[in-house]
Amino acid sequence: MSEMAFIEENHDAWLTDLKELLAINSIRDDQHADQAHPFGPGPKAALDKMLAFAKRDGFDRTGNVANKAGYIEIGPKDAKQTVGILIHVDVVPVDRELWDSDPFVPKIVGSRLYARGADDMKGSDMLVYYALKALKDQAGQFKNKVRLIIGTDEENDWDDMASYFAAEGRPDLGFSPDGDFIVENAEKGIAHLDLLSDSHSIQTDKNEPLLLSFQAGKASNIVPGVATADVLNLDAATVQIDFQKFLADQGITGSLTQEGTNSHFVLNGFSVHGSVPDEGKNAATYLALFLSQYSFEKTAARWLDFLGHVLHQDYFGEQLGIGVTTKDMGKTTLNAGIIDWQAGHQAAINLNLRYPVGFHEHEAARLVSDRFPWITAKAEGDGMAPHLLSSQDPVVTSLLRIYKEVTGKETHLNVSAGASFGRLMPRGVCYGTRFIGQSSTAHQKNEYFHLSNYEPAMKILIRSIKALAMLD
Repeated sequence: MSEMAFIEENHDAWLTDLKELLAINSIRDDQHADQAHPFGPGPKAALDKMLAFAKRDGFDRTGNVANKAGYIEIGPKDAKQTVGILIHVDVVPVDRELWDSDPFVPKIVGSRLYARGADDMKGSDMLVYYALKALKDQAGQFKNKVRLIIGTDEENDWDDMASYFAAEGRPDLGFSPDGDFIVENAEKGIAHLDLLSDSHSIQTDKNEPLLLSFQAGKASNIVPGVATADVLNLDAATVQIDFQKFLADQGITGSLTQEGTNSHFVLNGFSVHGSVPDEGKNAATYLALFLSQYSFEKTAARWLDFLGHVLHQDYFGEQLGIGVTTKDMGKTTLNAGIIDWQAGHQAAINLNLRYPVGFHEHEAARLVSDRFPWITAKAEGDGMAPHLLSSQDPVVTSLLRIYKEVTGKETHLNVSAGASFGRLMPRGVCYGTRFIGQSSTAHQKNEYFHLSNYEPAMKILIRSIKALAMLD
């Protein structure tokens, strides 16, 4: 059967299977986890569904690895190299009240298929599965074997792939179809820096401003959208005027309530993913910038100045002294994600650091401690070392060529500050199924898949998998 004939004849079956997969609530559920369902019933049910499709369609080489991952294989069993196509069937949680329809009842409106996981990444899952199905009968001619490797914990700890690699080994080359149809051949390293310092003792017998508390952020990889602070001994009338003017000047919102000598601040920024901090407004650094104008005692004044003047809008670590730029991977990216000050306790700022090849989180910690001696900087790796595949590698050049061959347009290379399963293979890239210019709704309310992508994406994936299967 020709490529086009397969694509046309299998559209309805693909859509039916995709709806079945989307109907599974595969959010991680640790409360109901056990040995048979390590990440809860939902992720395991989605894995079982994928393997059931394979059994139905005559794939005779499949496997389940500790109920955490699975695989479907074609090509020569004794091939020296394995092409990995790494996907995941787990999804992120939903705020059901924000959706216009049930997130686990797939709904088609026009050319969009709405459901949780439609964009990230069950739409891609079924596209690559059907591409593998299209190649099954000709796979005996391949040089390399091809494995569709199905994960169930990508949205959390990646323990699925750790277990799979321990049992089955790591693929030599391949891609993860997660995101856009650009070739992400470089992904920055990801680490955390804990910046620890002293706070002052609680003193209420002086008239100078006293910082009682300052909190923002729940996760280091998210730009804080809200920051709060409690301050004693500010002039009530003056600070109200100052704060409202600051909010207006900065184009943000907030509130200030006062009770006795205490002023309680709430400042609303704009929360985005920590990989693109320059697209958001960090509520913590804005609030610190405002408060730093007042005459606090030395410890609080120093801390607020650091947060409000050093870290404020320091998206690339330059003011902090850890800004690194490389030709292949661009700039270090920095997000102050969790901030905690409580009078009488140790103050802490947790930074999310995304860095290029040639740098290291421990070097970053040393540089910060040297520049700011009053800070103790500690580095914690995230198990995500930088990944860089040469732009001249045949994996990269093949994918770029095939995209142009199918669409008549150029795609491009990209350096990602995020993380995909593509980085887990020595010659791996991220290469998704959303076309350039299409909106991403991953992790958002009313998430959807672009149904018009089916035909062109299938052509690209069938040819891409075949090309990688024939590489040396």
